[in-house]
Amino acid sequence: MVAKLFGVIVAIILSVPARLPAQVSWNAYSSEVTFKIKNAGLSVTGRFSGIKTQLKFSPDRLSSSEIKGSAMVATLTTGINKRDEHLKKEEYFNVDKYPAIEISSVKLYARGAGYAGLFSVSLKGRTRQVEIPFEFIQKGSDAEFKGTFTINRLDYGVGGKSWIMSDDVVINIDVKARE
Repeated sequence: MVAKLFGVIVAIILSVPARLPAQVSWNAYSSEVTFKIKNAGLSVTGRFSGIKTQLKFSPDRLSSSEIKGSAMVATLTTGINKRDEHLKKEEYFNVDKYPAIEISSVKLYARGAGYAGLFSVSLKGRTRQVEIPFEFIQKGSDAEFKGTFTINRLDYGVGGKSWIMSDDVVINIDVKARE
């Protein structure tokens, strides 16, 4: 009797189609990485281009979602060419030895109305784990990933101790993608 009941239950479970949501791969069509740092009391802003991403993200499958990205350091611009060239030298980004900044999700999770993740951030040969809160806004087959976070530039050996330049750098990432 128990064996028959067990067999019926298994048959019912196997006959119901699995409705697990599929993991979505997103293809970026617009990416922007900007930064802001205080220097001599003024806000210096800049941006990177040469952005590459790998986005596998589904809000209902966060444990199997994965976000990766990189920016080419040689594309750094602040609006002042002489400063840009100085920042690309060994003391700051050392673009010849370390051509890319990379991030890769370790774990993604829901936070409030949005999301966050623990990411490995690699810059100038050093990797640190950083929590990055972000928004995921989906409209049909398009989506936007937007996040803002702060890193300490000294953790990555970018520049030295300074009385006039902040250690903290605010980074904004905005990626528009399509399924």
